[in-house]
Amino acid sequence: MEGISASGRLKTADVLKGVLILGVIFVHMFMLNEVDDTGRSTSLVLQPLYVGLIGFFVISGYFLPSGDYIRRIKKRSKLLIVLVVCSSILPVALYVWLWALGQPSTLDDLWISIVASFGNQNTFMPLGTPDSIKVCYSAYTHYFLWVMLWSFLVFYAIADRVLADRRLLAVTLLLLLAIEAALVFIGVKLPFYSTLIPISVAFMLFGGFLSQKDFLEKLEMAKWKSFGTWMPLILSLFALTILVYLFPPGVKFNFSYFGEYGGMSAFPFFVEGLLVFVIFSYASMLIARIPLLSDMFAICGKYSLALTVIHIFVVRVILALFYTLPTDTVFPPLSTAQILAVGVFDVVFIVCACMLIDRRKAGLNDRAGSVE
Repeated sequence: MEGISASGRLKTADVLKGVLILGVIFVHMFMLNEVDDTGRSTSLVLQPLYVGLIGFFVISGYFLPSGDYIRRIKKRSKLLIVLVVCSSILPVALYVWLWALGQPSTLDDLWISIVASFGNQNTFMPLGTPDSIKVCYSAYTHYFLWVMLWSFLVFYAIADRVLADRRLLAVTLLLLLAIEAALVFIGVKLPFYSTLIPISVAFMLFGGFLSQKDFLEKLEMAKWKSFGTWMPLILSLFALTILVYLFPPGVKFNFSYFGEYGGMSAFPFFVEGLLVFVIFSYASMLIARIPLLSDMFAICGKYSLALTVIHIFVVRVILALFYTLPTDTVFPPLSTAQILAVGVFDVVFIVCACMLIDRRKAGLNDRAGSVE
């Protein structure tokens, strides 16, 4: 089958993960400081691009693990371990690094950074309460993974039953979005950003629905010259353009800010997220057919978890060599060329480090096998 790798994996899916994570890094590097106090971005490009982050929820639902509930949860234990370890160690590592460079922070700042890394800063405060930026804090994307982790607990419990009945699926999606809207109306931040669980589970369920339709598999086998192949993309682009104009999506997902209409914005935000996922999937299908370029994106997709967890940490470590890290913004003022250089180095460094670790593990496994 064209587009499927020798290992039997869906190449479009691997490339899609790479596209999504590089999009996240692009947003953070270029546009994180462009968001105003309301969550509305000055860049119209950022709004649909930011919503692409939601694609990871859809992919998680698409590749629903086999087995019973306990087995599925055990398969996600790696994510819990990674989050606990990184949320504990990265603030300490950055604290020590800054101290060595003559930019000492305080132990109070370190503690706040650790608490924030676990997703518990400003818990039970009003939604939208600004998080204090500490120089030894780098876990700006950890909240997304905490939400994903707790969403699995709900999704795995209901997925089989809900996905087996289309009517039940529709009712469940509406109910989850209504619960999300109600939580936004109540306006209280819950521990581990669990306010976002309902809408996240909704995205996962729709990912499961797309899996039943073999959406990505059909893209792998799609005929380029067939008009029917491109119809979903054309309709998605048209619908997304109208929706983004009428209901601009919020770009502060961590604050449960989905748009300008409070909790009701969760409904158009959900549709916009799905449309962006379709568009990114088509882009990934095209990239998957280009040699070398597809391999580059697929490698980034393979290490998307590492890139998500530590990419801002690596950037702040690099920038601390040349700047005094600010406490009012994530990054110091940088030119476009500087942003590109740091961003590229960030991705290359993390990917190369992961590849070396994998190679080292493979070498150790080979030695253990030869000994046996």
